[in-house]
Amino acid sequence: MRVTNSMLVSSFMGNLSSNTARLMELQNQLSSGKKSASISDDPVSLIYSQQARQRLQRLEMYQKNIQTTGEWLTQTESALSDLNEVIKSAMEACVTAANDIENAGDRQNTAEYIAQLRDHFLNTLNSTYGTKFVFGGYDTTGYTNANGEKANPFTVNAAGDLLFNGEEVTPAPGTTTNLGNIRDDVLTFDLGLGVEMEATMNGVDVAVYNGDENIYGLLSDLFDELSGDSPDAETISGFISKFQDAQEHILGLTAELGGRQNRLEMLENRYSMDEINYTQMKSDAEDADIAEVIMNLKMAEAVYNAALAAGANIIQPTLMDFLR
Repeated sequence: MRVTNSMLVSSFMGNLSSNTARLMELQNQLSSGKKSASISDDPVSLIYSQQARQRLQRLEMYQKNIQTTGEWLTQTESALSDLNEVIKSAMEACVTAANDIENAGDRQNTAEYIAQLRDHFLNTLNSTYGTKFVFGGYDTTGYTNANGEKANPFTVNAAGDLLFNGEEVTPAPGTTTNLGNIRDDVLTFDLGLGVEMEATMNGVDVAVYNGDENIYGLLSDLFDELSGDSPDAETISGFISKFQDAQEHILGLTAELGGRQNRLEMLENRYSMDEINYTQMKSDAEDADIAEVIMNLKMAEAVYNAALAAGANIIQPTLMDFLR
């Protein structure tokens, strides 16, 4: 077919426009560092990028929860360690008071010492992390008492019985109480898809051992025995085995906390690796290879300049050039 000058010019302008578009695309990649400027450039890569971003955001939330859970567990472990020291001190006082050499005055002094340990035990049960109660269950700000006021989770009634959120921790058999529901309340955090962990322990599970005995009551019983008119050395000695059971209970809870902390460390390590993998996945989908972009840009510039040079020869002189 006959090739006219207009056909040459039209073809040249189309190719020059394509070269310009290619040059602009490469310049955008170089200046932004991204492969695509819009969704239509690479929809598949965009899907991978959005998936990676979503997983990274979820990982960030889980990592924050792991850090918070670890802080709660550390505070809980510290409180349990303090409770263990109280029990150990009370047991040592029992050993001393059970000696027949002790006179009434010595045992009265020991009773006062036990009273201080008992009060400290109650204060430790009401330990706080910031402004939140460690052993308070879900109601970390304290419970609302009958007067409509906020109160500590653990209190003592007029009879000297230990209460948790207004309920006796060791109620008499057959007594109607809401303690069962309260005892199930434990602060938990979401650490992964279908993974939850208790950040602390319910106060009743800490204070009660052997099913129906509480450590505060044990300290009170020892105080009553020591401050009585005729403390019996054999009766006092019987408290030692009870304190040993209470200490074993606290140490068992401490070991459970240690297992949770080890699990947290494993989750943290795994999430750190996942973060690296998802970041790489996001980078592969979004980020441009700068070295490759520069090479392609130089090639596109050479092609563009060559097209301009060819166009200068293709576009023929017009009649106006001969009328000068």
